[in-house]
Amino acid sequence: MKVHCQLPTNNNNNNETIDFEVDQDNTLLVDLKQMIYNKTGTPVNRQSIELENKKLPHRYDKKSISKLHINESSNIRVVYVLEGGCCGVGCDICGCGGSCRCSIQ
Repeated sequence: MKVHCQLPTNNNNNNETIDFEVDQDNTLLVDLKQMIYNKTGTPVNRQSIELENKKLPHRYDKKSISKLHINESSNIRVVYVLEGGCCGVGCDICGCGGSCRCSIQ
């Protein structure tokens, strides 16, 4: 089965969609994230998946694509998660310092 994943908007404000061939019963959500990593270089722990505009919690990473009811017509969106605070200055997005948690969509 082929699934379509919409990536965050790039510098040209274009949405990019990438397709992955998955086995509906044997592919876990974390496997899909690994495929995204292989294509984009974004680490698995910095990816969040939205399915039909609902963010899937990381505890779903070990669930199969079929148990999450993902099919060829599913609207899958990848969101990159940034965590700041390692140096106490925060990120360039919010500037809140120490414990910020921003998402690029």
